[in-house]
Amino acid sequence: MVSVCMATFNGEKYILEQIESILPQLGKRDELVISDDGSTDGTLEIIRSLQDSRIKLLHNNERHGVAGNFENAIRHASGEVIFLSDQDDVWLPGKIEGMMAFLKDNDYDIITCSCSFTDAYLNVTTEDYYAEKSPLDKSAFGNFIKDLWLGCCMAFNRRILTELLPFPPKVAAHDLWIALYGQLKFKCGYYPKVLQLYRRHDNTVSYAGEKSANPLRYKLSYRAYLINHLIKRLIKNYHHR
Repeated sequence: MVSVCMATFNGEKYILEQIESILPQLGKRDELVISDDGSTDGTLEIIRSLQDSRIKLLHNNERHGVAGNFENAIRHASGEVIFLSDQDDVWLPGKIEGMMAFLKDNDYDIITCSCSFTDAYLNVTTEDYYAEKSPLDKSAFGNFIKDLWLGCCMAFNRRILTELLPFPPKVAAHDLWIALYGQLKFKCGYYPKVLQLYRRHDNTVSYAGEKSANPLRYKLSYRAYLINHLIKRLIKNYHHR
């Protein structure tokens, strides 16, 4: 069983196109788990209008933020394999099938595919994001300094959730936490196929691999916070083996 976990917030502009690219790839027993962070536009109405029993819609009573919203979706997922999905991209046909085969054939814990970057209108601006360097070409430390991982390209086995969850309370980027812990502890793989369109627009939350606008003091403080929690979690899970 596959669970696609999507976090939404005021995504009415693009969400229908994204959901319609995912549903045809799901089997009857699969699910699309959508955690909504209090949308005030037409996002919820669009989701409900699809009337698909495979969609599991969750409502947050209070704002969770991006990482917390994804964690909520993951916690309610039932699948043996979990895919992460943004609300504004478009998945290309065969994404789930290709990644599932790659994951199982190689006994990986976490994998990522590549994607094409587009503008708001899906005009391709970068054909292959990982053409020159995949996330696994860099060490965990290298990705810690300048992260290449994109959560929306990830899939992972359910069995690793006991170690990944809960996300540390101040983690802003769920994908960075999953990627760093994954590289340190689990078997990660890169599937060198462009399997989705990554839409970049004015409201895109973050861009992997780009220079942060945050002050140096904040960046150093946040990295120290991540290191502290990574070490604590690794030690905790080692003793619980």
